[in-house]
Amino acid sequence: MVLPVRLSRFTAIVPDVGGVIPAVAFQRYTFVDRGSYEFADDVPPPPGLTQIASELTDRDLRVLSTRLLRLVPGDYLLAHHDSMHDDHQVEVVLDLSHAPTPGAEVRYRRGRGAVFFVVPSMPGAAAIVERDPTTQAYHTYISKLHPDASVLRLVMRLTDT
Repeated sequence: MVLPVRLSRFTAIVPDVGGVIPAVAFQRYTFVDRGSYEFADDVPPPPGLTQIASELTDRDLRVLSTRLLRLVPGDYLLAHHDSMHDDHQVEVVLDLSHAPTPGAEVRYRRGRGAVFFVVPSMPGAAAIVERDPTTQAYHTYISKLHPDASVLRLVMRLTDT
């Protein structure tokens, strides 16, 4: 029996998407072996963001989940904290930070393999990544050398309608 394998076909960074998120109450996540950050779930995405992802991937997409992340110096999310799935989802990461933070990246890899896509800290930009079931993402450590840093990212998981 041969199963079709489809690797991520599409990765892109779309500049100047922007967006405004309503005020939310953040919760703190602190499992040291997985991550340290603040989050709020089910945050409404900016209008049109799902449509941009649909057009660029040539897929009819709907929102599965949203999570707003806030990372400050000392925060991070490890790859084994990333949720796994069986289908070919699309992930959109919208940078809502006020200023870029050096070294604050989102990195995508397959399984325990090498990184294939790096999303730099780029306020106003959205990264769009088609993920296969082996794709994992992690958010790099925010250095304490930048004491005023605050990284704000909306992470959306999308699937076919």
